[in-house]
Amino acid sequence: MHPTRLPTQPAPMQRPGRWRSFCCPMHMAWALPMGMGAATQAPAPAGPVPSFVDGTVHTLSPFATRGDEATRDLYDTVAPDRLLVIEGATVIPMRGAQALPAHDVLVRGGRIRAVQATGAAVPEGALRIDATGLTLLPGLADMHTHPGTSTSAQMWGAMLGVSADVMTLPYDLQMFLYLAGGITRIQVMAGTPEYLALRESLRSGRLRGPRMRVASPVIDGYPAVWSPTITWQVSDAAGGRTAARQVLQAGYDFAKPYTRMPYDAYVAFSAECNALGVERTGHIPAEVRVEEALLRGQRGVAHTFELFYNDPPESRTNLGLLARRAKLCAELGVTVQTTFCVSRAFEYDIGQVGPDAYPLHDLLDPVLRWLMHPASPFLKAFGQDPQMQYQGRDCIAHTLNMLRALHAEGVRLVTGTDIPSSNAAGHHTAHDELEVLVRDVGLSPLDALRTATVNAAAHMGDNESGTVEPGQRAELVLLRGNPLDDIAATRQVEAVLMGDALLTRAAIERGLDRVRDLYGAMPVPQHPATEP
Repeated sequence: MHPTRLPTQPAPMQRPGRWRSFCCPMHMAWALPMGMGAATQAPAPAGPVPSFVDGTVHTLSPFATRGDEATRDLYDTVAPDRLLVIEGATVIPMRGAQALPAHDVLVRGGRIRAVQATGAAVPEGALRIDATGLTLLPGLADMHTHPGTSTSAQMWGAMLGVSADVMTLPYDLQMFLYLAGGITRIQVMAGTPEYLALRESLRSGRLRGPRMRVASPVIDGYPAVWSPTITWQVSDAAGGRTAARQVLQAGYDFAKPYTRMPYDAYVAFSAECNALGVERTGHIPAEVRVEEALLRGQRGVAHTFELFYNDPPESRTNLGLLARRAKLCAELGVTVQTTFCVSRAFEYDIGQVGPDAYPLHDLLDPVLRWLMHPASPFLKAFGQDPQMQYQGRDCIAHTLNMLRALHAEGVRLVTGTDIPSSNAAGHHTAHDELEVLVRDVGLSPLDALRTATVNAAAHMGDNESGTVEPGQRAELVLLRGNPLDDIAATRQVEAVLMGDALLTRAAIERGLDRVRDLYGAMPVPQHPATEP
């Protein structure tokens, strides 16, 4: 029997929905591209279903074991015992003063040793970098992302009739793309053994790239929204408890509950996670009220719109209800991922906003350009789907209202995009999230930067980065402009320091040329068909 429902939230809305326009649900999810499931109360398949099923692929692809051949020459490395001095920068430490003009940052062994006024004594033999006129701050975060793997490439290959090998960008180049955009911290929000191997490659130094945290596979019900290859399916309380234990046993950093997880499974899953100390950051299942999910211990919400996504129309526009939810998030210490990029994609997918509001010209990945092209059969199918029309209608306005309420209550926000790759510093990136927070939500530039630095580090339980202070890891970005004056300056990446590795602007351009060449060689149609 369900416990008494909290009176502050209406019952989840029952809505019909169909995924039959696509050859499989994963195609639809990637076509957005956003990976958010429908809140449909879909019936279970006929006959008994297993309590727990792990459909992920445990055999690693050749891409997971490749080295850094495509990027090794792009990084300048600093010997562990040599002092590196970044001289004359305007430093944004993220604590205390907003900015420190004309300051040096001294780094040795991948750690910040001092932050001092330019002109103070510097030991002999130091490697010096002239940062006069540049702004230095901690590297930024995308706390909701999905780097492409061979699994997704196999899907694209099947769709386009080509081998997956020619549709996969080497993983070291994918990690380079994040750094090229100033992103030094990511959370992968639908984990698999392939991602665990990638995380280990980064930790061991075999590949260079951002600090990575990996969610469990999507923990969903029947039928699952996504492909079984990235999904754990549960049908009852026992399955929920098994999923919680599997998160620890498999080595994932946290659990990701998903939209179709059954109520009883979610209750048992939550109780087991609480007992085991397993963090939950994900969706709020359609059968579970928002307040109940948070009170049962879910402390991470994967999208701002999860706080209204499953509601009837009158609740989406109820600002008092949104404010009460924001207050509960603040009281319980909940972290909310912004993912405004998805809200905008949602309105674009259903035709509420046009191509001007969703630029595609600088998307590096040709598959994403193909899927999101106005003539794409996927967008046509979205426009004809009543469920997608309902969920996407006015999603931008509702998301902004929820973000404003969360900010007013001091809820910890973190930047996240739910986009498969960083796209460097172009559109559909964490830089978009920062601009929206300043322009449309009302955060100061400094507070917006905190969502991508200190807030992200705090959510990951990391007290050794996210600020520019002595003792912190040197995960830093140099910008040509000052984001405190114009938040769009975060796109102007001049250099990135990740531990002992320095990525300069010239190297970034060389790496981007390699990425463009490889993407350009992929056999993707220039103009998608207009019929499914």
